[in-house]
Amino acid sequence: MSADKGKRRLQIIAVWGSAGMVTAAAAAACMLRGLFFAREMYGFMAVWFGLCTAAAAACLFAGWRQAGIPAFSAKSAMRKFPAKLRIPSSIIILSAPGLNKRLCITGSGIEGQQPGKAGMTGGAGKAVTVVAGCLLLILALYAVQLREPLSVLGTLNELLRWGLYAGFAFCAVLCTGSRRGTRFLEALWTMLGMTICLSGLLAVCGGLPVPFAVAYTASPAVSVAGARLGGLLQYPNAFGAAMAVFLLERVMAAAAGERAAGASARGRLRAPDTARQLLRMLPLFPYAAALLLSESRGAMLAAACAAAAALLLQRQLAAPLLICAAAPAAAAALLYRQLARTGLAAEPLPGLLLLAGCWAGALLAGLWLCRRSRRAAGRDPAAMLLAAGLWTAAGSAVLALLRGRISGPSPTAAARGLFYRDALRLAGEAPWLGQGGETWRSAYLAVQSRPYVGSQVHSGYLDFLLNLGIAGGAVLLLMLLAALYIAGRNAPGLLPPMLIILLHGAVDFSWSYGLFWLLLFLLTARALAGSPLHRPVSRARDAGFHSDTADLHKRVSVPAAALVPAAKFVPGRTAYATKLVLNTLSRRSSARQGQMPRITSAQRSGVRELLIATVCFCLVCTGFSFKLWRGEVLFTQAAGSAAPEVQSILLRKSLRYNPYAPRTAINLAVLLPEQEKIELLHSSLRYSPGDAGLHWLLAESYLDGNDPGRALYWMRRSLDLDRFNAVKWESAAKGMLQMGQYFLAKGDRKSAAAMAYAGHELTRGYRLLALYEHNKGQAHNDRGFEFSVEAEELGAKLDQLIAAAVQVRTVQANGQDSLEP
Repeated sequence: MSADKGKRRLQIIAVWGSAGMVTAAAAAACMLRGLFFAREMYGFMAVWFGLCTAAAAACLFAGWRQAGIPAFSAKSAMRKFPAKLRIPSSIIILSAPGLNKRLCITGSGIEGQQPGKAGMTGGAGKAVTVVAGCLLLILALYAVQLREPLSVLGTLNELLRWGLYAGFAFCAVLCTGSRRGTRFLEALWTMLGMTICLSGLLAVCGGLPVPFAVAYTASPAVSVAGARLGGLLQYPNAFGAAMAVFLLERVMAAAAGERAAGASARGRLRAPDTARQLLRMLPLFPYAAALLLSESRGAMLAAACAAAAALLLQRQLAAPLLICAAAPAAAAALLYRQLARTGLAAEPLPGLLLLAGCWAGALLAGLWLCRRSRRAAGRDPAAMLLAAGLWTAAGSAVLALLRGRISGPSPTAAARGLFYRDALRLAGEAPWLGQGGETWRSAYLAVQSRPYVGSQVHSGYLDFLLNLGIAGGAVLLLMLLAALYIAGRNAPGLLPPMLIILLHGAVDFSWSYGLFWLLLFLLTARALAGSPLHRPVSRARDAGFHSDTADLHKRVSVPAAALVPAAKFVPGRTAYATKLVLNTLSRRSSARQGQMPRITSAQRSGVRELLIATVCFCLVCTGFSFKLWRGEVLFTQAAGSAAPEVQSILLRKSLRYNPYAPRTAINLAVLLPEQEKIELLHSSLRYSPGDAGLHWLLAESYLDGNDPGRALYWMRRSLDLDRFNAVKWESAAKGMLQMGQYFLAKGDRKSAAAMAYAGHELTRGYRLLALYEHNKGQAHNDRGFEFSVEAEELGAKLDQLIAAAVQVRTVQANGQDSLEP
């Protein structure tokens, strides 16, 4: 009995400990700008991996064992019953507390799911294994890339990120082992969505001080109102995609609930159904309003495509969906029109009143439409006509403002085409395994075909292809398909929000936000909880079961309560049925007694090895995260100091903790003597061989040291890595001019002429590149790359230096210079 209580207590601790970890990750996503910047996540990841290490070590030393009795099918066990006690599996009802009184074998999943289509069958179980295996493969591929990546720091950041995602996925799935844990995940989903949504709306309407919550622009091609809502994510497209995910999840739940309530009511209005529908419809208006205020065309298009796909799979939800979402959509369109006129600049009190009035109107009108349609079992033509009218009004109001952005030429779409072409060319350099984490950010200046500004490739799939090549891309696609399979089989209502994440990630860099991966794995865990054979089981408190039976419940994959349903159908035979089931299980266990020690030993050995590997991996990640966090803290302190001596000390300490950061090496190199500076830059290039800034500082160091050969070599390499940098072209030509003047003053006319010729070639290359870009137009010249007047003056001075170093004879006939020493 004490052993059973210990196991039960351990299960409770595991579920609620996982719930705490999931909550911490969700809170970090809100406070750390959606987990976009890796340097802001180091402290949280150090704590996260430390807790994971402690949990895995506790499980290891506590001797947590897997099940000792193999799982078996409920149908096969029921065949052992006598014919007079045998009950069709389609009507077996789970009577144990914690099983939600749902149907077994042919039970229903989440809201809106048809009976018989869900189940933790072999296909769904294999899909879970595929997702877990793909996460491990991604971690392994990033670990392999640490050997010779384009950026060690970028690869390490991605490794830590995916370790966080894998741990979050595991904790989320662990929460589904309890009914309360599953409900907690649903509540956490709502809290997370409302926190992100209301923080953005209150920043516009209520004066809530959220930094950079609104992105302002003067270009009508970027925003109609001149301002777009970015919320806590500080990027309107990502914010809009997140709102579309939360919106479509609630819309599908509300539509499924309305259909179920209408079918059960049969023309009668019931207060509990209305109350539940009110809770489902409560977040619809703020989500829709936030999506419109973000003006994200990609998020809206992804939401429309996902909704269309969902309605094709579940056509019976079309009418309930139109009715439930009509009033919130119309109210959101009204709020958007009012705020767009003022450029999203509303006074706090009038803005709050406007927000509250639209929200209340959307709820009341939506509930009235639902009640009206429920009176006729969902076939009231007046309610449908009114809903269609509200949708038409909402669409007309929004399209009247967004017509120019939708139908006109899109500069951002054309820029994405450039990104994709350059990214594919870069991917061809290492097609199979990629070049490590953050490849595009490290190399886009070297491969860009136009002088655009874009450190993000604006496609999650291409970004993954650059990082891990075809191998990593195949693993990613397999993982996403497995997640879609789990949702489609167990909870079709969660399939549309998943599709939004996958579709929007193809055309924007929303996957660079860790928030979207957390949402994806949270949806997968919730879908997994909808499986009947994965139905969460709470503590067994049924007095009809003995402690031995309760222990047996934990040793089989199907709860034993499902095998003793006869009490509900055959009065007086409960004891006989229970005894028969226990005898059947005992005979099966005795028949396999010869195999069980070997199987159990192998299982225990596998669990032990997995826990040891987990402890080692989490311990290493904890150490790396702590070192990176400490280095970032010291770098921030150095940036805030005005004394060069203090800066030098702090930067040295920061570099000892994090030797992989090129910006730390660049800031420290400026404060060091020449020889020490050169040694530091060469050392940093081992970790960031593609960093243009390190190459340029090295070239400047050799220029100051009067080493013309090496200076010219590193200048050429730096310009190859950043060829649309006008300042570097001018500085390189100026450096050659100064060095040539230095050699001429020393009387070394040959070296002076060589430097003058090199500077002349640099100026000529700069002029040709600028002319080539000028002929293409200014459409994508975001960096303002052009041949400047200062460069023209440098060219004239270089010509004078050549004339002073050599005898010049100008041939006017053909316009060319003939140089004679």
